Amino acid sequence: MKKFTVLLVVGLQLILILSVQAAGTREAKLNQLSQLLRKGSAPNVKLSATEKQKLEELLSIVLPDTNYIGEDKEWKVAYYDAGEEDFFQVDLKKKGDKSFNRFMWFHILYKQKKPEFYGSEDFGEYRAMGMKGVHYFILVGNLEIRAVADSEEFKKDKRIKDMLRAFKLKDIEKL
Repeated sequence: MKKFTVLLVVGLQLILILSVQAAGTREAKLNQLSQLLRKGSAPNVKLSATEKQKLEELLSIVLPDTNYIGEDKEWKVAYYDAGEEDFFQVDLKKKGDKSFNRFMWFHILYKQKKPEFYGSEDFGEYRAMGMKGVHYFILVGNLEIRAVADSEEFKKDKRIKDMLRAFKLKDIEKL
């Protein structure tokens, strides 16, 4: 019985250590994402190809995961370094589909300075605006997420808003 207790304690300590390391890694990734967003969205700053690729990879930590979108769908992320108003083009697509078909698409913009006024609706603790069954935009911290439904399956106000709620909004606030 004593060996079992020792093994149980050691096992629990290992789980705790791995959990702390995973949390630290997530925080480090959020910090890196935040730094690159701030740098890239500064006026007239061009990111290197490596930095853009890293941004595209890091954005996945705040997108809804496969538990929400389903195993048959995937995200296609592209970062556009436009000098001013850089943005992510994020498409929700059928897994493996190389066509232009998509269920929904998003523009995600980092705002160096939060707008004084944004939208006429409350979306939980965030501000929002939209057109019923077509698109909905929310401001979370300094990040604006513009969600637009493309397929009939997603052209429902509740579906669009539920997708936005599935984003890691608390993590996005930290950016």
